[in-house]
Amino acid sequence: MIYDARYHAFKILKNFYKKNHRLKYVRDQYYKNNNLSQNELNRSLVLTNEVVRWSRRLDYWINSHLNKPIKKLNPSLHLVLKLGYYEAVMDTEVPNHAVVNSWVELAKSIISNKFGGLVNALLRKAIKIDSKKRNINLTHGEWFSFPDWMIERWVDQFDEEDTLTLCDYFNSPPYIDVRLNTSQFELELILNMIEKLGVNWEKSPESNKFIRVKSGVGKLLKSELFKVGMINFQDRASGAVVELLDPQKGETILDVCAAPGTKTNYIFERMNGDGHLFASDISSRRLLKGRTRATDLKLPIKWLQKDASVDEFPMADRILIDAPCTGTGVIARRPDIRWRRKVSDFDNMNIIQTNILNNMSKYLKPKGTIVYATCSLEKEENWDVVSSFLELNDNFIIKSQKNHIPKEWINNNKCLEKFPPNDKVDGMFAVNIQKI
Repeated sequence: MIYDARYHAFKILKNFYKKNHRLKYVRDQYYKNNNLSQNELNRSLVLTNEVVRWSRRLDYWINSHLNKPIKKLNPSLHLVLKLGYYEAVMDTEVPNHAVVNSWVELAKSIISNKFGGLVNALLRKAIKIDSKKRNINLTHGEWFSFPDWMIERWVDQFDEEDTLTLCDYFNSPPYIDVRLNTSQFELELILNMIEKLGVNWEKSPESNKFIRVKSGVGKLLKSELFKVGMINFQDRASGAVVELLDPQKGETILDVCAAPGTKTNYIFERMNGDGHLFASDISSRRLLKGRTRATDLKLPIKWLQKDASVDEFPMADRILIDAPCTGTGVIARRPDIRWRRKVSDFDNMNIIQTNILNNMSKYLKPKGTIVYATCSLEKEENWDVVSSFLELNDNFIIKSQKNHIPKEWINNNKCLEKFPPNDKVDGMFAVNIQKI
């Protein structure tokens, strides 16, 4: 058979559901082990992201056309139907006849000839579905394709209207921001080189160091700009965390839970290469990515494999704790998070985060600052961790943030807190804690 993007998407998703690893990790491993053309890679990436994103709504549509419970379907057939229904109902650029014919042939080739007729019949029903028409009996979770418990949590925290706005935002293609390394290169030179590549961009929110790429991401990834560190891919809200840390020349700075090192490299830029920067992570695989990028860019960052909750560190002027978290603030770019999380994860993360903050506070010099940050929207992982720490440590206070980040991004507790739909950035929480 001739392999194409649909086949590759099927294989990636089959591995994803079988192994229960992160979708990006499964996909990256597949791309590493298989030689795909650029078109196949681009299309299979879209298909895998979107089918995982819309999994629950797709299942509702499929189930409405079955005469037996969807759970009794052959797993491979179920996956073919999800992919086929996504293309038939939600992807308006693909002709219906191409969708039906392609998935019928693929089903016969990769599963069994006997499934060809069933796939044909079900996909012909699929092309008649109005993707914008919501059945009044559907829950918000079924329609927006989220677990019901997650929707209910957000309604309690934000209210129903904001929750549905959030779900809409997370179901839309994520923005791609690029940080411009103006510490080492002239801004005008970087922008001129970007223009010559034919990249379409606009200014990112509240910054002259970030741009938002509207088209041409692939060109930038392959460019000399990225290779030599003139640009780095980083969400604007993630960059604001480093700006909150406010690294200075000549300091000793710790960046823990740092891999793959996007914030680490920005810290180094803002230190102007003067000082000592120690980056660490508990994961050897992720640490390798950070170390490799630093080596490629010839950045003298000392990367160490350490557990920030128990290990010892050198004394530091500033510490960034980019804490492990549930990642609910970045569901737009990591759609599988919604299915991989459990209610118990938030309290479990709180324990891990608290242990890290308590341990790392021992290695902060007097008058030094810790920035505690997550890409989570959940209070258990954010303010609850910080407030509990402050209650038990009266020699720490929250430091003013107003000189470092936009005042509109600061909440009533003097923390950076971003609600993604408002500023079109990742959901981010950060607070600057000073030792007195």
